[in-house]
Amino acid sequence: MAPNPPQKHLLLSHPRTASNLLLRILAIDEQPGFFPCEKEGYFFLPTVKHRFKTAEKHLCEWTSEERSELSDCHQSCFEALQKHAEMAESQGKSVYVKEHAPWLMDPVVETRVMFGQDSVVEEPWTVRAKEDQTRSEGNETVLPDEVLKQWCPTFLIRHPALVFPSLYRTAVDLQGAEAAKGDEAYQKLEMTLRWSRRLYEWYVRQLGGADNSAKVDGEWPLVLDADDVMTDRRVLERYSEIVGLDATKLKFSWSSTGDGEIERMQRFEKRMRSTLLASAGIVQGKTSVGLDMREEAGKWKAEFGVGAAEKIEGWVNAAMFDYEYMRANRLRPKD
Repeated sequence: MAPNPPQKHLLLSHPRTASNLLLRILAIDEQPGFFPCEKEGYFFLPTVKHRFKTAEKHLCEWTSEERSELSDCHQSCFEALQKHAEMAESQGKSVYVKEHAPWLMDPVVETRVMFGQDSVVEEPWTVRAKEDQTRSEGNETVLPDEVLKQWCPTFLIRHPALVFPSLYRTAVDLQGAEAAKGDEAYQKLEMTLRWSRRLYEWYVRQLGGADNSAKVDGEWPLVLDADDVMTDRRVLERYSEIVGLDATKLKFSWSSTGDGEIERMQRFEKRMRSTLLASAGIVQGKTSVGLDMREEAGKWKAEFGVGAAEKIEGWVNAAMFDYEYMRANRLRPKD
């Protein structure tokens, strides 16, 4: 059953966190109280090509064209998201969309991460939403506070030792091994959970939700761990109840995607959804249960070479503090 009144739900994920699987299980398009969303969200996907192009450059070195292109892209992405939410509201329905948290981030903040906190004194980039909009400390996105607060946020996390090698493998498949090795600037922005954690902490302060796993239903923000998505339907049933989804419509099996439909997809989409497209249900063995870091590091060396494996191990180790913090606050079954 749908929430009353209708709500706007934002799933904040990270590449390779099994977000496509979660959306397949939730079956939003079959929920009568929810407005369907083409491609399940990703309104800010068009910004990726700009971020990829400028990742190695300090913001002060960007051309006026690069600045205007990304600024205009942020604005058009935001307006598309707003239009979708307004269409749902006009029909009295809730919305549920996902975005990868890194895609929402302010280039000023990214420059400080890349080149140092004092490397730029420029004002933050923020989309135009309303005349009296604000942006408080800790909001590192291009969205003003008033926009972020309109959405009920859910953060999806996954163990970094599963996320980062998978993301690196995707880069090798799409760009080639040599290009992936040299793409260190973009990797510094992607191979981290800081964006999710910082935004999660901002939401905790702003919305007053409990910063622990003993969530009272209706408190935001929420955290889902991909391990639970894959292994514990009780978590998804509780989550459905909070969000206003009909738990009887959750899907834990489905028909695999036909070859014709796959061929119509772009190369990037096919690669990012490859496991889900070939599956007819939740694929076993994709969780962090029993994960041995020493063993995993050996696998990375065999697959990617010593240098790349060492980089991946460094990214994983650096992200574990953020992951364990957010995992400790994940949603759990009522009992």
